[in-house]
Amino acid sequence: MENKLRMVLVIAFVLQSAPLFALSIPIGRDINFPKGYNPGKAEEIRAVIRDERFKFVGGLVSYWEPDFGTRLSFDGDAKSLNDFFTALRGLRGVALRVILYRGRNDELRRDSAWQLDFSQARPDQLAVYLNLNAAGLELEQVKLPDWPAR
Repeated sequence: MENKLRMVLVIAFVLQSAPLFALSIPIGRDINFPKGYNPGKAEEIRAVIRDERFKFVGGLVSYWEPDFGTRLSFDGDAKSLNDFFTALRGLRGVALRVILYRGRNDELRRDSAWQLDFSQARPDQLAVYLNLNAAGLELEQVKLPDWPAR
């Protein structure tokens, strides 16, 4: 009986402490900005990611050093992605990277059309991960942003 009680207490402790051990947690249409981040710039970025023209499908904040990154997933067609790029390019003092990758759509993972990544290690840069395998995203109609940043 004593062993069973110990086991129940250990399981209860582990379940209660599980959130403390999580290194990634879900987030809505927001970014986990570092302390002291320019509030005006943060609101400009939030205005883009909260724009209802862009179909938000989920987000994660990762507490992995050194990035402490936020990854927001979006779906849509080429026009929506082009509008997203235009909105991001309108942000002053924020560099933009585009990373092409071949996403998955199988029983293990369903990647969205694109993802926005903010890293606390690079707070003046946003990265857009563009899924080359996204269904419904006409890549020949995607207009990559102009470089360099304004």
